[in-house]
Amino acid sequence: MSTVVSASEDLQDAAELVRYGCRPRLRPLADARYRDLLQRYRMEKAFRDQVEAIAQGLGVEVIAAHLQEGLVLHPQDGGLFTYRLKDDLRRSAEDRVVLGLVHVAIAARVYPTEHDLEDESVKRVGVCEVDGFLRHLVEQLREASKGEDGLPVPAAAVDAVWRLYARRPGGRPTAGGRSVTHRSTQSVIREVLEWLVHQGMAMPAPEFGAGHYRLLHRFRLQVSEAAALPAFETLRAIRRAQTAAATADTEEV
Repeated sequence: MSTVVSASEDLQDAAELVRYGCRPRLRPLADARYRDLLQRYRMEKAFRDQVEAIAQGLGVEVIAAHLQEGLVLHPQDGGLFTYRLKDDLRRSAEDRVVLGLVHVAIAARVYPTEHDLEDESVKRVGVCEVDGFLRHLVEQLREASKGEDGLPVPAAAVDAVWRLYARRPGGRPTAGGRSVTHRSTQSVIREVLEWLVHQGMAMPAPEFGAGHYRLLHRFRLQVSEAAALPAFETLRAIRRAQTAAATADTEEV
């Protein structure tokens, strides 16, 4: 009987740790129970196997057990916790496309190379910086769409995305002059960054000025899971070229 009880308690503990992992803003250092279960996951293979089996059954994958950020889960395709922009029927198709582009652009800007993805240091990003990068992307694709000088003509879907972004205002103030309009690109970028904060993947960094955020280890791990996506690779390549050009200009000066 005691063996059965022990096995049942182990399964309950494993499920409890997965439940903690589903609360990404909660940190182990703030919860002793969470901290103990996480340490057990890191030290006991049998318990680790139970946690991962429960996670698998729920349609998520354990991608890290971080001492500071806790159990990091990644939703599997088609799983219960999969978040897809197209499922958000409150937004127009155009809004969802622009939101998706901003998500990819933030990741590409801060992780342009494989070395950057392996670097565990916290990255900082600002709303205006991301908007500037996307405006640079728009200009690159605008030139490519002309099909001159050997530049490839973008596919129709890619062409549509940058045009949707380009026709929105950058950060036009409202009538009161205190904030940007809802449809402005900077408003969309801020919304995405605030969503990352809610998901425990970022935190505001007002000490660097308004609109600045820190991207946490949890965000880097999630980006690593999607690093092979074609759109991400395209934006990373543009970011690398932009960085190389800026470095060359600095050396000339």
